[in-house]
Amino acid sequence: MPGSSQPYISRAEPPVATLNDERVRLQDVCIVHGRGDKAVVAVEGVDLRVGAREIVSIVGHSGCGKSTLLRAIAGLLPNSSVQGDLSVMGRTPEEARKSGLISMVFQESVLAPWRTVERNVTLPLEVARGRTRTPGRTASEQLELVGLKGYEKRYPKQLSGGQRQRVSLARALMMEPEVLLMDEPFGALDEITRDEMHSELLRIWEATHASIILVTHSIAEAIFLSDHVVVMSSYPGRVADTISIDFPRPRRNELKDSPEFARIAHRIRLCLEQNR
Repeated sequence: MPGSSQPYISRAEPPVATLNDERVRLQDVCIVHGRGDKAVVAVEGVDLRVGAREIVSIVGHSGCGKSTLLRAIAGLLPNSSVQGDLSVMGRTPEEARKSGLISMVFQESVLAPWRTVERNVTLPLEVARGRTRTPGRTASEQLELVGLKGYEKRYPKQLSGGQRQRVSLARALMMEPEVLLMDEPFGALDEITRDEMHSELLRIWEATHASIILVTHSIAEAIFLSDHVVVMSSYPGRVADTISIDFPRPRRNELKDSPEFARIAHRIRLCLEQNR
């Protein structure tokens, strides 16, 4: 905000990550759906850098291309639809995904109901079939990390929504990825559970070496979790602003009630209003 000396910096350029610690790099990335007269530009001219163990959130109105951008980073879009420079750990997104360097958590937990919690967590190992590096933690250790020790033999239907998302997170971490992509992972949870999951995610992140890119509609979630918040303009999606969040870690939920937190939230809301 003009005249404010609060602990954040607004800037047009992307967060800077040095060559040695850079995990994700996007330069002038455009994403186009369809061809010819039916071609639709979903994302245009996006620049982004994500460094080692950084958490970067992407916020914007529905339809601005947030999830599309995340899927491009995950290597889940056809190569023909993605233009510009996009790399993960110096590799193409598809190479990084197949090597286990990327994992993704979706809004829905997407657990196999016929598999136990433990067998849901080990599913990436079965799919990979030895094509990626051996993980350092067992499924039981991953479940303990996410606070579900003793739940190995239960089934998804026996879990709450928050517990299912914890299983989904444990599964995503099974391959010990360098980059964890999260698409509205807490959007279906009630506010109390969501606050708990914010603290839990930060605790789990502290125990890993992963960088996180999070897509969310929650301004508070983005500020609380992130080192940088990227604000997207409406269709076609462009980076309207990048805000660095300088609150020290560890962070507690009381931070959300602070005047500084409110000022940053106001800045993001104003940017969203100006870039519909």
